[in-house]
Amino acid sequence: MLVTVELKGYLNRYSPAGDPTFQLDVPGGATVQAIAGRLSVPDEMATVVVINGRNADVDDELAEGDVVTLIPPLSGG
Repeated sequence: MLVTVELKGYLNRYSPAGDPTFQLDVPGGATVQAIAGRLSVPDEMATVVVINGRNADVDDELAEGDVVTLIPPLSGG
């Protein structure tokens, strides 16, 4: 099934082709964690997850056509 992946901030370096937004073919029942692992995004870097504009968790299963956004952890003071 195809999902769209958006990598924000410095996570775009994990994009397979260098584009921050791309489509990825994943098996049915795949989770956000599986996508992050496939892209070699370290667990501590995939802390903010959005699916179709809503807050989500790395263990959430994906459906055909989902838009998955990974946002790096924010820091500052």
